[in-house]
This record gives sequence, structure tokens and C-alpha cells, in this order.
Amino acid sequence: MKENLSKREANKAQKKEAFLDAAEKLFAEKGFENTSIDEVANHAGLTKRTLYQYFQSKEDLFYAVALKGARLLSKASFDALERGENARDKIRLINLAHLSFYKEHPDLFQILNYLPANQQNIETSPHYQEIKQLDTARIKYLGSLIAAGTSDGSINSSLDMKKAVCFGFLSAFSLLYTVAFTDKSIWKALSLDEDEFLTFSFHLFSDALR
Repeated sequence: MKENLSKREANKAQKKEAFLDAAEKLFAEKGFENTSIDEVANHAGLTKRTLYQYFQSKEDLFYAVALKGARLLSKASFDALERGENARDKIRLINLAHLSFYKEHPDLFQILNYLPANQQNIETSPHYQEIKQLDTARIKYLGSLIAAGTSDGSINSSLDMKKAVCFGFLSAFSLLYTVAFTDKSIWKALSLDEDEFLTFSFHLFSDALR
């Protein structure tokens, strides 16, 4: 019985993952509005009826994909917090973790930073609720960085600590968002390498806090 149950659970997990992989690919390529549930089901090799056994709505499916990215980014951020020696170093490492996520998971980065126009089903989505919890945790560790910067002396004490930490942390993520949705031809026009520019900028953000 346990073996049959285990096989059943494994089969369910496999189907859910197939839907998530198909949705990630289609949402990234076509956008949320231009992707239908039928397309996702067909791409996954399953039925729309089966899809609704795992996801409440198209919005819930979208946030299930976004949650995959949110979990990866959250883990990378907390790993960076553990490695940092002081507040300024933690900010630098968290920002570089964001950069790694942006480079390694461009589709998830794009999806994670998009909000469907139709928000009527958002609050009932369990996947959206978990993303909100991860966002709350991010605000908490931002608060911990403010406290650490005040006590460890790694950030210039003449600066407004709260504003300085928020600048160092949020500026990098905002820059990534801007770069992600900017025409890539800009780098050729400016004779710049995107990766080198972002790495330079992230170090600059943390160095500005000295």
C-alpha cells in the first residue's frame, strides 16, 4: 500500500512539475496575457482538467512559477547573509547573489518581476501567499542589516543608516530590473559588457557605504 501511495505521489509531483516547466517556458516567451491554459496543458502533454487539479486558476499557475524563482532567490540571499562578515559585506554578497540569479534564471527573473493585469484571483492563490511571506522575510533581513550596520561600524556612521542600507540593497535590484527590460543593443552602442557593468555597479553600491 505504501509503495502504491509513494508511486501515486511521485506521479502527481511529476505532473505538477511538467505543468510548471511548460508554464515557465510559455510565460517567458509569450507573456502571461498571451498564454492560455490550453497551451500550457498541451505543452506539458496533459489535459486542462488535470491542470486544474493542481492550480486554482491561470493566476495561481503563474504565481506557482514565480514562487519557484522566489524560493531560489530567497535561499541565495540567506546564504549570502551567512557568509558576510559585516553589514556592508552582506549587502555586497546579497546583491551578487541577485546578479547570479538574474544570469542563471533569466526567465524566472522576468516572471518574478511581472504582475498580471487580472488580479481577481491573486489573494486566493496559495502560491502568491507564500511569495508574500518570502517578501516579508526579505524586509526583516533588511531590518537586520540596518541594525548590524549601526553596531559593526562597516557603514559610515555619518550616513542615515536606514537610508544607506536601503540604497545599497534596493538600488542593485532596481538596476537589475531596469537592465532586464532594456534593449540589449545599448551595450554594443556604449561598448560595454553587461555582466562587467553590473558587477562593477554592485561593488560600487556597497563601496559607497564606507
